[in-house]
Amino acid sequence: MYDLAIIGGGPGGYVAAIRGAQQGLKVILVEKNSLGGTCLNRGCVSTKCFIYDAKLLEAAKTSQVLTGAEALSIDLGKMVARKRQVVKTLVSGLGKIIQSHGIDVVHGLGELIAPGRIRVGAIGGSTKEYEARHVILASGSKPAVPAFIEVDGHYIQTTDEALDSEDIPGSLVIIGGGAIGLEMAYIYRTLGCEVTVLELLSDIIINEEVEIRRAMRILMEQRGVKINLNAKVKEVAVHNEKVEVTYEDETDQAQTLRAGRVLVATGRKPVLEGIDAEKLGLNSEGPFIKVNARLETSLPAVYAIGDVIGGMMLAHKASAEGEAAVANILGAKKGVKPDLIPRCIWGFTEIGAVGITEEEARAMGRPINVGKFHYMNSAAAQTIEDVNGLVKIVGDTDTGEILGVHIIGAHATDLIGEAVLAMTTESAVEELAAAIRPHPTLSETVMEGAMDWSGLAIHSPKKR
Repeated sequence: MYDLAIIGGGPGGYVAAIRGAQQGLKVILVEKNSLGGTCLNRGCVSTKCFIYDAKLLEAAKTSQVLTGAEALSIDLGKMVARKRQVVKTLVSGLGKIIQSHGIDVVHGLGELIAPGRIRVGAIGGSTKEYEARHVILASGSKPAVPAFIEVDGHYIQTTDEALDSEDIPGSLVIIGGGAIGLEMAYIYRTLGCEVTVLELLSDIIINEEVEIRRAMRILMEQRGVKINLNAKVKEVAVHNEKVEVTYEDETDQAQTLRAGRVLVATGRKPVLEGIDAEKLGLNSEGPFIKVNARLETSLPAVYAIGDVIGGMMLAHKASAEGEAAVANILGAKKGVKPDLIPRCIWGFTEIGAVGITEEEARAMGRPINVGKFHYMNSAAAQTIEDVNGLVKIVGDTDTGEILGVHIIGAHATDLIGEAVLAMTTESAVEELAAAIRPHPTLSETVMEGAMDWSGLAIHSPKKR
C-alpha cells in the first residue's frame, strides 16, 4: 500500500512525487514514456535549445563588431543532436533525483480503476495493480489537431515531429498565432525559412496586453514573417510534395497558400488515456477534469493537476499545483492563484507577463495608474544592442496593489520573476520601485517602470 500514487511523470507529476517523498510519503510514480513529460522531452526545453542556437546566429550576423559573420550558418544535424543531448542529460539527472528520494517509478500506461486503485499496463502487455491512499492525476496534454487535418509527420507536423526534424523547408505555414506558433516562427525564420502565420482570432497571443502583442507583431513583420489574422483554415492537403492550405480571410474570401511544410500549432488537449471519467463518475468541465480550489476531483482522495484540469497549460503551473496537492493531502488548504502564474514567450524577443492587463483592469472598474519604461532608455539594453522592449506596470491608485506587469524585450522571461515575487508578497508598486537594482542591468527597467507609475522615472522624459 502506497501513500500516494501519481499517474504522469511530467513537471506536475514528478514535482508532486518528490515533494511527497520529502514529506515522508511512500510514493509510486507512473510514466508511460520518458520522465519529464512533454515539457522536457518535446516541448519547452527542446524549443529553448533551438531558440538559443538561433539567437547565437542572429546576434553574430547583426553584430557591428564581428567580421565575416555573414558567412555563418547553422549545422542542423548538430543543432538537433545538441538538443537531444540536453534532453538526455536532464532526463537522466531527473531519474537519479527521483531515485534518491526512494520513489518507485513504474513505466507503462497508468489507469485509474477506482479511488485508491491504479493499474499499469507495461509495454510487453502485462498489467499490475497497485493500491494507494491518495492518487494524483497528472497525465498532461498533447497537440490538439482539428479533425480535418491529418498529421503525417513530414509535410504536416505538430511540434512533436518538428522539434526532431533535421531539415528546414523553404517555406512554412504555421496554423496558430499563440505562444507555440510564435516560438516556432522565430526558429524557422531565423534559419532562413519563409514563414506565414494563420491565426483564427483578431490578433496573435490574444490574451496578452494590447501594446505587447502589437510590438511583437510589428517585430515579426519587420523580420519578414507574414501574419494573416481572422484566417479560418478550411483544408490542408498534400499535392506534388507541397502542402496546400485553403482558408477564408477576414473578408470571407477563399485563399490558398502553398508551402513546403505546415506546422499545426492550434493548442493542446488533455491526455485522458486510462481515465474513463464516465465509468469512474469523475466530473468533467468540458474536456478537462473538474477540480475544486484544493485540486480535489469529485472522487474521494483523488486529485488532478496540470494540463488535464485546463487553465494555462504551463509547466510551472503544473509544478505549483503538484506541490499544492501534496500539501492538501497532508492537511493543508492550499491553492494556486491564476493571477500569480507568469506567462512567458520566447521568440523574436521575449515576453513575460503576470496578472491582468490594463484593459481588463478598466473593465473591472479598478482605479488604476500605468507605469511604462522603454528599453531604449536603459543603459544595459544599449550595451547588449537590444533596445526593442517595454515594461508596463498596472497598479491600483487607491491601494498601490500591483495588478499586472507586462514586459517585452530581452530577458523578459527572467525579469518577470521580480514582479511575481512582489505580487506574491503583496508588495505595492512603490515598493517595487524602492528596491535598489545593480547598474547597469535590465532589472532597472522594472524599477523605472514602477517609478513611472508615480510619475517619478529617472531615465525617461518628463511626463506631460
